[in-house]
Amino acid sequence: MLFDTLINMPENKERSLVKYFSIVIVLIYIGVFIALYLKADEPFSAWTLSDWLINYTDGGFKRRGLLGEMFFYIQDITGLKLQFQIFILQIMSLSGILYGTLLYLKKYKVDLFYLAIMASPYILLFPALTVRNAGRREVILILIMLWYSFVKKSKLNDALLWIFYVIFLFIHEAGFFFFPFLLWINYSKWQKINIKYFLSITVAAFATMGIIYFFGGNVNEGESLSILKSRGVVFQKENIFDMEYYFDFNYVLQYKLSFLVHAIELLIMVFQMGLYVYLFKKESFYNYLFCNVICLLWVTPLYYLGIDWMRWNYIYSTLLFIVFTLLLKRNDSGVISFNNNAIKSSYLIFSGVFYLLVLLHLQHDTMIEWIQSYLM
Repeated sequence: MLFDTLINMPENKERSLVKYFSIVIVLIYIGVFIALYLKADEPFSAWTLSDWLINYTDGGFKRRGLLGEMFFYIQDITGLKLQFQIFILQIMSLSGILYGTLLYLKKYKVDLFYLAIMASPYILLFPALTVRNAGRREVILILIMLWYSFVKKSKLNDALLWIFYVIFLFIHEAGFFFFPFLLWINYSKWQKINIKYFLSITVAAFATMGIIYFFGGNVNEGESLSILKSRGVVFQKENIFDMEYYFDFNYVLQYKLSFLVHAIELLIMVFQMGLYVYLFKKESFYNYLFCNVICLLWVTPLYYLGIDWMRWNYIYSTLLFIVFTLLLKRNDSGVISFNNNAIKSSYLIFSGVFYLLVLLHLQHDTMIEWIQSYLM
């Protein structure tokens, strides 16, 4: 049967496939970089830039204000426009994520199923499918975790991870809801629970969130837009400074099908990587299952506090992919090497269909509109 067909390719063809796969992904990211440049060059800025520019100048200390204040300082010293400072950081961060992710193909023994997971709309291709959300501040958290997955086991690198994570919480407090991944990746690297380290970073994370919650001001204390205008950034609409967010259950009910699909998509991403672990790394399956339960429970409040569910799915799926990759066999040959996992065509067909549906969903809920028009 078609779905039970095993896919076998000569190793030279598999290497060629990885080569062309990498070239296509790089070209896609070049397109993303061009799109981000065009957004940075627009006379009126929007979401792609606004949340990077939360600052301490308007009202003092506040959540997410650290980077904005740094951008102000750099502008005062160099005269470089805020828009292009952000663009440069976006390019550097996304390039680092792209490079590190593709480097996995050389550092670990891989197969076609792994390539299919890597190409997920909620992992490597997310910035291309929703440029509006490309290069948001979560890329820094992903880059930190990606960096740690490559570095050697050492107390120095553990300390740097501790420092980088705490700093990131002042950049975006949403990183707190992905805290279990930090412990998980540390455990995956050392293959043991370092109680002192876990306790120290847990206390630091909660203390940082307490400082932000009790002492941090509002994102906009009334002067942010005028301050930014004086610095050459003008917003007409779609910016975080004009948004007064509060949880509106009626809004969720209005778009309940879309929110439900987001939840299902996240669970399928967990299932997709879990299936791989179950089939080929069965000894790690219960660890994978247990850690995901903790991560899902920990991140759930974020889905209540913020309606950007596609972004939360992206962060969760990408961090999960990093930890998932650490389960693979290391490749020390210096060239691309493949494992002997028997891949059925059904795995790839399922991935292709699922990714197509995600693509339609992320593109203005096209799938939801189709279902409502023809099936309801």
